[in-house]
Amino acid sequence: MDDEFFLYKIYALFHDPPHKMTVTMNRDGSNFFRTLGSVSVCKVNVQGHEEEALLMLYNLVLKELRNVSSDFCKIYEKNCKMKVRCADILASEYNRWVLNYLYINKKKNKDQTFLNYFNFHNIFNPLYYAEVNYDIEGKNLEMFTNKFKGIINCTISNLNNGKISDPIKYLYFLIYTIYEPLWIYSDLPVEVEDSRAPFYTIFDHLYASASMISWVYYSQNASEPKGFYVVIDIPGVQEIVNSARKASDYWAGSWMLSMIVWLTVWQLIKEYGPDILLAPTARFSPLYYAMVLNYLESNSIIDAKIRKEIEEVLNTILGEISGIYDYKHFVKEAIIPATVSLILPKESDDYSIKIENKILEYYKNAYNCIVKELPTGNVSSELCKEFTTAFDISPVIGNNDLDKVIKWLVNEAENYADKILIRPAIYVIDIDEVRDEIKRDLREKEVNKILASKQIKKLRNQLIFHYITTKLYREKIKERYKKEILPKPEWFHQFKNNFGNSKNWEYCTVCGNEPAIFKFAKKKNEDDYSDDTKKEILSKTGIAKDDGLFKELKVWFKPGEKLGPLCTIKRGLYYNLRQKLKIFRSTDDIAYSYYKEVIQPEILDECKNLKTFLSREEFDVYEIFGNPIEARKRFSMCTEIDDKKLSCIQKDYEISEVNKAFKNAIKGYREFYAIIKADVDNMTETARAEIEAEKYLDVLPKLLKHGYFENRKVLSKNCRYLIYTYMNMVSVANTINEGYILMTPTYRVALSTAMMLTLLRDIKTVEVDNYGQIIYAGGDDVVALVPIDRLIDTLIGLEDNFVGKDGFFRVRNWYIPAISPNGRSFSVRIANIADFMTNEIQTATELLNKVKKVKWVSSGEVREKFSVIISSSRSNYESILPMWDYKYLRLLKKMWVLNLSNILSSSVYEDYENGFRELINGFVKNGVMKESTYNLLKRLISYVLIRNRGEELIHDFEFGMKILEVGGYKSNIFNEVFKGFRIMRGVL
Repeated sequence: MDDEFFLYKIYALFHDPPHKMTVTMNRDGSNFFRTLGSVSVCKVNVQGHEEEALLMLYNLVLKELRNVSSDFCKIYEKNCKMKVRCADILASEYNRWVLNYLYINKKKNKDQTFLNYFNFHNIFNPLYYAEVNYDIEGKNLEMFTNKFKGIINCTISNLNNGKISDPIKYLYFLIYTIYEPLWIYSDLPVEVEDSRAPFYTIFDHLYASASMISWVYYSQNASEPKGFYVVIDIPGVQEIVNSARKASDYWAGSWMLSMIVWLTVWQLIKEYGPDILLAPTARFSPLYYAMVLNYLESNSIIDAKIRKEIEEVLNTILGEISGIYDYKHFVKEAIIPATVSLILPKESDDYSIKIENKILEYYKNAYNCIVKELPTGNVSSELCKEFTTAFDISPVIGNNDLDKVIKWLVNEAENYADKILIRPAIYVIDIDEVRDEIKRDLREKEVNKILASKQIKKLRNQLIFHYITTKLYREKIKERYKKEILPKPEWFHQFKNNFGNSKNWEYCTVCGNEPAIFKFAKKKNEDDYSDDTKKEILSKTGIAKDDGLFKELKVWFKPGEKLGPLCTIKRGLYYNLRQKLKIFRSTDDIAYSYYKEVIQPEILDECKNLKTFLSREEFDVYEIFGNPIEARKRFSMCTEIDDKKLSCIQKDYEISEVNKAFKNAIKGYREFYAIIKADVDNMTETARAEIEAEKYLDVLPKLLKHGYFENRKVLSKNCRYLIYTYMNMVSVANTINEGYILMTPTYRVALSTAMMLTLLRDIKTVEVDNYGQIIYAGGDDVVALVPIDRLIDTLIGLEDNFVGKDGFFRVRNWYIPAISPNGRSFSVRIANIADFMTNEIQTATELLNKVKKVKWVSSGEVREKFSVIISSSRSNYESILPMWDYKYLRLLKKMWVLNLSNILSSSVYEDYENGFRELINGFVKNGVMKESTYNLLKRLISYVLIRNRGEELIHDFEFGMKILEVGGYKSNIFNEVFKGFRIMRGVL
């Protein structure tokens, strides 16, 4: 792409100033850039916030660029202003578009002014709002300006030397990266774009406008967009990710998919700019930061000193968002989903199949890096070298006997990698091919009954993004899946079945999907490889003898295991990256993570076997102790907890006093860990912007009551216009979209940003606060492994990350909307370290689908979903508890801790179950009961608790009755709490 393309994108980022509301409301700091010079830099007639924006762009960026400032004026006067305005309109959020463009008449509305209104409403649930102070201290704007120019001017001096091709592209990458974070870093308010439609930030709109340049740049008539909407998807994700025997398998499958998609997208980003990525977003993405800073530094655009300055800004803001003050921490995380959407331009010789083939070629490059080069350690392609340098994850390849065997196994598996074991689906939709369909759709909906012909023409262009992203794309998916994706590929026509004489191939024992190319046959009744297997491995690798090799190899490939190519490659990927990325290898690591990091018991000198057990990379209880019973004895006899550690442990367990029973319990042998799977309720609807337009109409009274217009002479006229457009906003939505607002680029950008910021907090909650391991974090979905010690706290933390406080999170003067009003549903599977992990993951997934069908009934109120289901591999019980009120989870934790302390008897569940469960069920009908009946119920619960030394729990059980319905199953909240205790007891 040429420099002019990226110059347009730079202007799109500056077509409104970030302090637009400060300027339009004439607050303190409103004319900061206008005091620095005259708009005569370009001979155009602009005033107010547009003049401030143009001078901001000139003083921050263009002034020092050799020849560009004069060139920009020519471009600006001829095309740029018009095209950027069209991009601004296309990007506009639905409510603002109706206000500013659909009904606007320049003659009739010439006195229209901005509303002085200071609240920022949550775009996903506009009833939530936060008040923003639009007064800006000059010192903060000076700080932003000086720091911005300090970074940019150093870059511009490198660009001005004429030795760098595509200088404006590099400049755009830098501006895109630092603009918003530096504004926040400088304690400047993140303002709304339009106070009359205060539902999204100015940066949401500016970054969405830059995206829309791709759709207007090559258009002859800029008001009619021209370009492609692209979706890259990897079908069958669950089959790839959930196939795991070890925690490292689980991580490797997820990270592998995430990085293949990311590297595919990165190649497109380098060609067209980071704004093309709509979902997920490059804004605040640590993966983007790692790649782009390396990209700019390696091309001599920035030096090490400037990079350090940029990193200080980025790390500070990411840290205040997530609690992790280093973007490099996140490179080990799978945070890119298997489905991404992009906006691409359409040049004169472009067509859909050409773009699809280009993306497929980029995909193959990414696939080769992640599936072929990293697992073998042979990083040879430019893309893979760039990736490993940016992430600082060059594979560590040793030359000991174990290294040789792993390398040989992976190389054998790589013989099948060329068949593309992970296949993409690529959807490319050309705007030019859908215009007639949109016209027909509007005719069928009889829009002409509420809009004039000129308005319908405006609507047609604005509807393109909505129509493609919510309707047409789904139809394309169904069509493509039927034709190409659902049928399984023909598996290998020729392959070798190593380590076995069987002529018939067998399925992989990990995934159950691939043919096994390795069969690690084992000795009968022994946990060891067969002699033939050992002999063949030594022969194939040229190793002279077994000098402890097979003892080490058992950690990686279990005797009796049969592996297909992809499962083998996943092991190789983790093996080569383990020293760089520090990922938990086994479920034992998860089970003991809190134990090792926090409890840190002192181990008696004479207990060398226990020290050996805890220091190993992967535990084998049978090898060290003979069996788990003996292990428990050893843990009890050989460990002591330092009193200095108890204060921290007490806080984590929320226990006021520590007794001997509690200390013995927490210092003991661990054999359980928890799999957590979470999914946002109704996220599909949120992702399609299926939010009722009438919800925004509810904001109108607040606008009229608390806002005011500067131009008092036309006050009633402005108020009438505001009411008129809000009412018609609902009318248009009812006519063309079943009452929902339209999906727009700004909405999509705002949602993607909210999801990115949520996933950063989720990673910190799981890995830093609770000593677990993220498998995947997407802002909506979460998959994690956590130690039992921190299970309840992790659930509460993950939900807090999502729902926020009063609809927002706050970082400095930046309010981040929570994706309200939805919550998350959770599935928790408590698994034994000896369990086959794939089965436990599958069960957790199935139960997550079950909890999505939950309904709670209480005093006539009905709430659906928004719950957690807890199950165990060692029990047939399941417990379902609400997530919208944490008191039930906190009660469960309190019961568990009292049981660990040998205060609450373990038989409290049996006493309740056998004595009163049926009686309590009989009291309840549709969640409603008389007060006298409820008092009797409380006395019965109190009796059970007192009988089992649970007196201090009586107050905690004083909550209203709730009836649980899921499928044909019915229960109540008391049953579910006691069942939860039944599942949790004995897991430590």
